Amino acid sequence: MKRWRKWLAWVAAVLALLLGLVVLVENIRGKRALNARLKALVLKGEKLSIAEFKPKRPAPDQNVFTDLLALTNRIEILTTNLDIAPPSLRLTSPGRAVVVAKLDEWSHDGKATNDWQQLGLVLEPTRGIITTLESAVRKPAYDDGFDYDKGFVDFQLAPVAQVRRSCQILSLSVLYALKQGNLEAAHKHLMALVMLSAKQTPEPLIICQLIRQACAALAFNATWQALQAQGWSDAQLAALAAAWQPCDFVKDMAFAMELERAMTLDLYKQIRDSRRKLDFVIQQRQKPEEMLDGAFGALPTQGFILNWLYLPVWRVAWIDQDELASLEHWQLMIEHERLARTNGWSVLAGAKDETDLPWSFFEGRKNLGWYDRLRLLFASENFSITDAMIRRTLEAQTQQHMALTVLSIQRYRLRNGRLPQQLSELLPEYLTALPYDFMDGKALRYRLHPAQNDFLLYSVGEDGKDDGGDPAQQEEKKSYRQIWDGRDAVWPSASTAEDAKLAVGTRKHE
Repeated sequence: MKRWRKWLAWVAAVLALLLGLVVLVENIRGKRALNARLKALVLKGEKLSIAEFKPKRPAPDQNVFTDLLALTNRIEILTTNLDIAPPSLRLTSPGRAVVVAKLDEWSHDGKATNDWQQLGLVLEPTRGIITTLESAVRKPAYDDGFDYDKGFVDFQLAPVAQVRRSCQILSLSVLYALKQGNLEAAHKHLMALVMLSAKQTPEPLIICQLIRQACAALAFNATWQALQAQGWSDAQLAALAAAWQPCDFVKDMAFAMELERAMTLDLYKQIRDSRRKLDFVIQQRQKPEEMLDGAFGALPTQGFILNWLYLPVWRVAWIDQDELASLEHWQLMIEHERLARTNGWSVLAGAKDETDLPWSFFEGRKNLGWYDRLRLLFASENFSITDAMIRRTLEAQTQQHMALTVLSIQRYRLRNGRLPQQLSELLPEYLTALPYDFMDGKALRYRLHPAQNDFLLYSVGEDGKDDGGDPAQQEEKKSYRQIWDGRDAVWPSASTAEDAKLAVGTRKHE
């Protein structure tokens, strides 16, 4: 019996020694690789610390978000009643959209019919909110107060959804004013809507930039609707162009991605220095796993083994390797964004990934081997930053260029009594440069339809191929709900009254 105990003791000692050696070797390997990669990135000029990105805090009386925060409860109550709203940009057929101001009623489900009188009753209580918003957007700064020192360790985001809800209210106010034929009110509301999209520029978080893009989509739709009305002055169109001009969604999303890369590195620093913070982060990760059944990647183990065996070993042996894997993932997406921003989406979409990474965590946790599952605790979680997000950002920027171009075209027509033969005629008085198509890295396409006294303005779309302004639905798209569902993304023309009624489900009420 004593011999067996002695033998077991020797086995345990050998296993402990082997585990210690593995931990030591993995620690040294990970630390060297991580430090070498960080040094190389710094030499390339990459910014890797949060201090290099943190925005300056404005005074409360200079901050747009302060006013939005004060409206939170009122906005939440009002937006629950906006399900009767008319469509801001409903496409009836490829290249054609409903002019909302020409509708008398509309339906979302083909059964209940809504009209402007109902919408007016909903919007009536928003007058005070709209006045506050129109005043707030004149303030010079925007800051939601996010605590960058806590970062991803204790991620507490302000109620930024109120920004989008504010834009919804402003968008509907534009449509309602257009229906009433009140161009002055429509212009005032539209200016506030576009300026609110622009004012979110210094908010360097990806989720905030995505909300900002949603606001910009509402502003784009409202701008299209406004330009279907007659009677705009050159001064009004120029003011709208000036409001759209500062919106640099591509630059600001790139900034946000680089900031969140720095925040990821800071997360590892904090949990490396503090076991308490590591435990807190693990507890935060466990909550969504329980609710979503491991949709973001389950922890390797649970309970006693997790807390008293796995985490202590991981923190010593593999934390640097995990950090390196997360850093490489961020770097890959940042390089993708830079490639697409500089050369156009089609170049990125057609490029082969030449990055040679040691782990296949980009394909999801399910493809990892058992050892990689152990060492890549955080890097193996499903990564929400994808090329699709980059594409949507480029599309938002292209739409901004479209809006600026059409505003300039209409100003040119007001002054000269005709449409420009080519976009170069808009330089430099109306545009400082030819409008850019972020899909292929060239200028937006434009040509005249003299017989209709109209024009065609378009982007080559997601495939990067110029189909001559063909808005027909792409074969791989299941529906045609936005201009990017077409072969080319075309600035829409107004649909016929008959098509509009079909699109909003009111034809049967005639």
